Amino acid sequence: MAIKILGICGTPVKGETNTGYLTEMIMDGCRKQGDDVETEIIRLADKKISGGCNHCNWCLKKQTPEKACAKDDDWTNEIAPKVVEADALVWATPVYLMRMSWLMACYLDRHRAFLEGRHYGIRGQEKNGVHNHKPVLSAAVAWVTHGGVETTLQLLCQTAICLGMIPVAGILSLGVGGVSGAPLGELGAVRKDPNAMAEAQNGAFRLVEMTRMIKTVKEKMGNKNG
Repeated sequence: MAIKILGICGTPVKGETNTGYLTEMIMDGCRKQGDDVETEIIRLADKKISGGCNHCNWCLKKQTPEKACAKDDDWTNEIAPKVVEADALVWATPVYLMRMSWLMACYLDRHRAFLEGRHYGIRGQEKNGVHNHKPVLSAAVAWVTHGGVETTLQLLCQTAICLGMIPVAGILSLGVGGVSGAPLGELGAVRKDPNAMAEAQNGAFRLVEMTRMIKTVKEKMGNKNG
């Protein structure tokens, strides 16, 4: 059973980042669960995303299988099709002011097209929404301990529930959290956080496990999105 897991790295910083490194560690943990697990990471900093959802309601009236959103940007043309095809998602973001990054928020706001759209949403061909029962693992990196990891993971989990998805938790946690405090200029300091590295592997295991169970049930029911 092939499983596609798509990771969204939500830092607006290009190049090597703590959020990027943590995302890679989670994906590495997913691939270790079997040769049937395919992974891909989209780094939002490298994409052109023209803001969040404008609530223009275009998707409610004119959405098609080929075009999920009215905006002509990388979210619509590149990211959305991959999100639709993915069996599970990983959402990773740095923590800014006790919450997710502005770029991650823009990306997630656009998911309204999958929840309410004419084709992919509850009003359309997918009936319950394309994300119904799709597992998602959240990850967050803060500068210091108690710097907003839990509040950010809580927001991500709430978003998943709103979209009809299944948030995958770690053991005694809301997802994968890391601390990256280090002298300015030091890259990838989150790798020095042993708890983050352990949670990345545990979260990956639980995400693949949940995805396999849900996909098996859906295939037996003959309903991909129900």
